[in-house]
Amino acid sequence: MKDSRRLFAAAVALVIGVGLSGAEAAVAGDWEWTLIPYVWASDVSLDVNVDGDPLIGEDVSFSDLVDKVDFASQLHFEGQRGKGGLFFDLSYFEFSDSETLTGGGIPPLLDGTLVETKEKDSFLEVGGFYRPKGSSHGLDVLFGVRIINVDQKIDITLPFLVDPTRVRIDDSFTDGFVGLRYSGPIGENWGFSARGDVSAGGTELTWNTVLLFGYQFGQTGKYSLLFGYRQMEIELEENDGDVKVETDIGLSGPIAGLSIKF
Repeated sequence: MKDSRRLFAAAVALVIGVGLSGAEAAVAGDWEWTLIPYVWASDVSLDVNVDGDPLIGEDVSFSDLVDKVDFASQLHFEGQRGKGGLFFDLSYFEFSDSETLTGGGIPPLLDGTLVETKEKDSFLEVGGFYRPKGSSHGLDVLFGVRIINVDQKIDITLPFLVDPTRVRIDDSFTDGFVGLRYSGPIGENWGFSARGDVSAGGTELTWNTVLLFGYQFGQTGKYSLLFGYRQMEIELEENDGDVKVETDIGLSGPIAGLSIKF
């Protein structure tokens, strides 16, 4: 919980620091910088498999434990110079839910089993890109590191027990990622960008896709209104004591933001 917020705050401070130092280079014409605060109105799917807990069974699966985000905040920042560039992307989510099961799981749990879920996730991407043509649009090869911090608490209360069985993950997972991004104009003031990437290392596998459309306005197209869709799927495997916990996190939904170039 606190670690997620500290990671997010530290990353924001890093982006602001780089942005301030980069602004001087931008004045000299060395770099073109872009700051994009955005909102990702994501739906959430959370599937959890608990293996080896004697109180709830040898192998119990819980699917779709949450379906909405309670709080989210996102920020993207990147710079380009010639054929190369760098970028940071920050996302923070909080979500929670509770559900009383009528059986379910493998093997099935008793009717009336209460499952309460609280989770806080933060994602930090630090990466670079290579654009062979070196122009303002075109194909980018993406590469970098993605840090995923997961603070997950699942309380499972069986009908015959007063105290819940608690499954807890509070850890960071560091992946290396590679991907492609293509951007181009659509008419005079419109443009689009499509991105796809995969990562692994700390997670079992993570894949991410983004499709954006933008409308430029202001002097020399300094500002752009952005809207589109993003989907991310994350597969995790972690141990909580002697219990193995496998978690699949799915985030998908519309995305909107404001691009500011300087």
